[in-house]
Formats: sequence, structure tokens, C-alpha cells
Amino acid sequence: MKIDVRAGDSLAGFENLIVLSSSDGGPDLGERSLPEEALFARLRERGDFSAKRGKVLCAYSEDGSLRWALAGLGPSDGLGPRAWRDAAAAAQKALAALGAKEAALLLPAEADAGEIAFGLLLSGYKYDRFISNDDKKGKRLERVTLLLPEGADPAPAQEAVNKASIIASGTRFARDLLCAPGNLATPAHLAREAERIAADSGGRITTRVIGEEELEQQGFRALLAVGQGSEEESRLIVLDYDHAAGENTAQTKTVALVGKGVTFDAGGISLKPPALMDEMKYDMGGAAAVLGVFRALAEMDLPLRVLGLVPSVENMPGGRAYRPGDIIVARSGLSIEVKNTDAEGRLILADALDYAKEFEPDLVIDLATLTGACVVALAHEAAAVMANEGGEPYVDALRACGERTGERVWPMPMYDEYADLLKSDFADLKNTGGRYGGAIIAGKFLQRFADPAPWVHLDIAGTAWTEKERGPVPKVGTGFGVRLLLDFLGSLD
Repeated sequence: MKIDVRAGDSLAGFENLIVLSSSDGGPDLGERSLPEEALFARLRERGDFSAKRGKVLCAYSEDGSLRWALAGLGPSDGLGPRAWRDAAAAAQKALAALGAKEAALLLPAEADAGEIAFGLLLSGYKYDRFISNDDKKGKRLERVTLLLPEGADPAPAQEAVNKASIIASGTRFARDLLCAPGNLATPAHLAREAERIAADSGGRITTRVIGEEELEQQGFRALLAVGQGSEEESRLIVLDYDHAAGENTAQTKTVALVGKGVTFDAGGISLKPPALMDEMKYDMGGAAAVLGVFRALAEMDLPLRVLGLVPSVENMPGGRAYRPGDIIVARSGLSIEVKNTDAEGRLILADALDYAKEFEPDLVIDLATLTGACVVALAHEAAAVMANEGGEPYVDALRACGERTGERVWPMPMYDEYADLLKSDFADLKNTGGRYGGAIIAGKFLQRFADPAPWVHLDIAGTAWTEKERGPVPKVGTGFGVRLLLDFLGSLD
């Protein structure tokens, strides 16, 4: 979708017009008058249009030449980022469903043009690569013009739209990775996509793919154990965005992003139930988010060094698969008793977190679709966030970014006593800790391999894919984490 911004009151040339409306009469459109205002008033009075957030009513001009899409914002005292996003998303989907290809949107003076752009760009997503019937493919507007009042400066709004377009492109890329079937989105596929990101970055990003032979030489035994039951070769993908490379440009921080990349999780020997196992193609939500971030980074010009580490495997049963009761010595030297082969994400992250410390980062953030317990605790409304002592100062900033972007996070306690549940009779620790507190126990496991580097863990199991379409968030892989992390990286000093 192409989004333009221009100033002017003329509606000539447009067949579809989006008007955003709050439930108590706003927002302010300046001195612009709408030819159908009397019609809108009647629709309100009769209760045909409540302006509830995300609701849309289509009406037509008297001569039938113009279709109006009235999109609800909710109460005017709650016009935050989500209201603008959801209203724009609803209008886009409603018009696209009617076959519209273009539209104009009257941009209120107080509107957040960037959030409106996110709503337009990210709504109506459908993974339709393998759908041959054009009528069943996703339908979206091809062009939207944001109309400012006559005489207004369009530059600030256009800048916000351009930034939103870059980030939305990274989010859609992550969604495509998540929704691709497991027979396509293998560890090799993720590696190729990482190499393509580097090739398209104009030299701003480099990538390195470490295969099984080198992983074995470097002691990535936990990562390799998870993938050894699969015919697909395991990999560690390393991306490096270095703003100051070859320049005398000051950098503020080095941040390492670690994304769990289990491209399909059958559970290994601890086999998952057949029902809904197809959803386990989404178990690389952390990897998709990291790759989506790097897709956008080169165009954002952030004054940082950002490392991306993607341990990528398939967790399959087989004659060579690792077993419950096995003991693995991880790259760090810590031994791990395997109690459940379906607690595999923490094992591949353990080696990647240990490797991340070699770069001496100022902060390490990992993202993982790690535990069902996180979904039980937070449903699909927020990701869990946990941190060690060095990472705690960043938690509030991540929460603020989550509220702003709609990718919310909620903190979990990390009391020392939780670590007692990981004690093993045969090894330094075990990979599960029983029925209770599962998300926190997984976080405590990862902390053993992240310390002493400042570290934040995001369990995105409930947010990487959803069961219900909401606003610009689809009922499939969501790309959760791309907007959150880019907003957070942009806020670092």
C-alpha cells in the first residue's frame, strides 16, 4: 500500500473517503465542512453509527459518486495510539472488502499520522502465497491519501508515515516467516532470508551462518541436541548492524537480540498431542521478530550496534533424537538434565545467550514462544517480561514502548527461590521445574546462561499468534516484537 500526505480541501478525484469519528462528536477537522454532515448527524441520532472503536459504517453521497466510510474512534478522551490504529484498520478492511482500491482519509488536526499509517498498512493481512483462487486472496487498498486542511504543512505527517512504512514492512516480513508452512520455513530458509536482508542493506548489515560442524567445534551442544532428531541441519544465524562501522560516528550502546527459531516443534520424544500441532510452525516467533527488526534497521539509521542471534532447529522425534533423562553439557559448561524434550526452546537459547556475551553487549534481549504457562497467565493480551539485575532498568522502558505500540509486556517476578525448582540430582540443573510457575521457571533457567550480562527475557507465546483478529493484528502469526523492539531501540540514548 502506498500512503501519501497532502494538504487541500478538494475531494475531487476520490471515490472513497474515510472519516474518523469519536462517539461524542470529534475529532476536529478544522474549518473543513463535509457535504454529508447532515447525513452523518441523522445516522448518529438514529443509532445507526455509534462510533465505537473499530466499528465502520459505509454511506453514500446523494448522487452516488462518493462512498463514505465512517470509522469509530471511541470516546474522544481516549484517543491514544490504539484508537487511531484500530479505526484506520477497520476502515481499510471495510473498503477493501467492497472492492475499493483507493481512498482518501480526512486527517484530523490532533491525529497521530504514524499510528493511522500502521493501522492501514498492517490490517487485512493474509498469508495467501499458496492460494490459487484470486477471489480468496487477501484484499487490501492499494493507495490511501491522508488529506490535511488547506495550508497545513504535510512534512511532519509524511515523515511519520514513512517511518511507519519501514517498520510495518518489517512486521509483515515477520508475519510471512511465521505463517509459512514448516516444509518451507526450515532453518535453511531462515538463513537464506538473513543473507538476503544483509545483501539488501547496502552494507549496513552483515550476516554469518554457523552450521553443525562449526557448532560442534564451538561447543553448542544444547542447541545441537534439540535438532539432532531432524533431517534438517541446525544453524546459528548471526546478524550485525553496526552504525559506526567504517565511520567516526559515536555509538551509544551495543544491544544483542536473541530469537528462538524452532521452525517446527513436534515436541521430540515428548511428543505433543496431534490437536493443534500444526500451530507449532509458529514456534519461531522470536526468530521472525529479530529478522523483521533487521529488515527495517538499515533504513532507520539508528546510532547503535545491534546483533541478532537466531538459533534455528527442528524439534522432531527420530532414532537420533535426544531423550528424557539425557544429560547435556551446554556451551557454558553447565550440565543440563533433560526432563522433557518439549522444553527445547530454553536449551537452544542457553547456548545462544552464552555466545552473546562474547560481544560484550550493553544489553541482551531474548524473545521466545517459550511456555504455555505464559498463555495461561496473560492470555493473548501481553508478553511476559523478566530480567536479571542488570536488565531491570530497561523493563519500564519496554513497558512504555509496549503501551505505545500496542505490543504490551507485563513483568513477572524473578525471586531467587524459583531457581530451587531447577535443581537436579544428576546435573547442574534440569530443563523443567514442575507444574507451577512455568513461565518464570523457564526465565530462571535462561538467567543461568545470560548472567552476568544485562538481560531481558520476553516470553511471547501468547502474542506471537492469536485466535482472533483485532484491529491491525491478524488471526495468524502476528509479527509481535518488531514494533516493540524498534521503538525501544529508537528510545535508547
